[in-house]
Amino acid sequence: MHDTHSAPNIEQTWFAPAERADADKLNEQRASILLDDLVDALMQAMPGYAMLINQQRQIIALNSNVLTVSGAPGIGDLIGKRPGEALNCVHAGDVPGGCGTGRHCSVCGAVLAIVDSQDTAQKAVSECHVTLSGAEETVLDMRATATPIVIRGENYTVFVLKDISSEKRRDVLEKVFFHDVINTAGGIHGLTSMLLEHDGTASHLDTEYKKWLMVLSGNLVNEIRNQRSLLAAEKGEFVPECSRVSIRSILADIHHIYTHHDKTPGRILALADGPDYFINSDASVVSRVIGNMTLNALEASQAGDTVTLSVRSVDSMVTVDVHNKGTIPQEIQLKLFKRSFSTKSSTGRGIGTYSMKLFGERYLKGTVSFSSTQECGTVFSFSLPEDR
Repeated sequence: MHDTHSAPNIEQTWFAPAERADADKLNEQRASILLDDLVDALMQAMPGYAMLINQQRQIIALNSNVLTVSGAPGIGDLIGKRPGEALNCVHAGDVPGGCGTGRHCSVCGAVLAIVDSQDTAQKAVSECHVTLSGAEETVLDMRATATPIVIRGENYTVFVLKDISSEKRRDVLEKVFFHDVINTAGGIHGLTSMLLEHDGTASHLDTEYKKWLMVLSGNLVNEIRNQRSLLAAEKGEFVPECSRVSIRSILADIHHIYTHHDKTPGRILALADGPDYFINSDASVVSRVIGNMTLNALEASQAGDTVTLSVRSVDSMVTVDVHNKGTIPQEIQLKLFKRSFSTKSSTGRGIGTYSMKLFGERYLKGTVSFSSTQECGTVFSFSLPEDR
């Protein structure tokens, strides 16, 4: 049934089985559960979003929290649906098989917990990042717990999602802060090392290096001062300080900073020639987004590789592109921009790409995207309206 070579139909899937129980079986299971008042009482007493699901991952019973977040008129409207379908996950309708059968489902902690619990007949716990559709998309970090249970001789799974967005928010914003501080400090360290290693540096270069040390140390102070405001970012309280900004000047600063960065020795950072463009935005936040794009590209490159910064304007939109010749694996592409994801054991591309989306789109009203293919390499792009 599993087919990874063609677009899945209702019998095919990219991950979990697509088959569902028919209406008669659902009615039979639902009637069996309703005979036991204790089951419903326990479901309603559970915190978070609690569902009792059958072997086909379809909902047989649920608590009021699920009904509230789903927006459905009544419980009957959700019976037979799968968890992602009931919660309005944006990926639940990606393929005809529904929740659990799409490409993104293969990296969804909720589906992984359910499948693991059903396969092992043991409790399974995983974390997942769920985007709920609606008038506005709502992004939640959840802890998914799947526990097997036998009711009247039939196997079910008690599936509970707990919202852990607040603790994840605090954790990630702290990591974003330290990540960016380390980036800036790395630039300072790289320039300082050059000054020490080349004691006989020409006076004009010595002055240039000292100038950039002053710029970088100033950036470091600003990062520390801005931490208080960054902690408010995901609460919707961060207010950008906008002015008319030259994109070329921002790219020149970033080029100076990361050309000598001590975390990426041997890489070549090129700034493509071209006209200057202006935007009306917060220069420090724009620099943060493009800086993360640049460092990610450098870290993903090998010594001797070239990373290229360029800018273009199409249809009154200014777009900064950061290109490197590497390719991002498909399983990582599916997780990029997610708050809880990192390609490294601590911090790294996951934190950087998440902060790009957070600041670049939510606060600057721009668009952050990427493409990655074997033929063309990887390009991260950041687009903002041009200020003419």
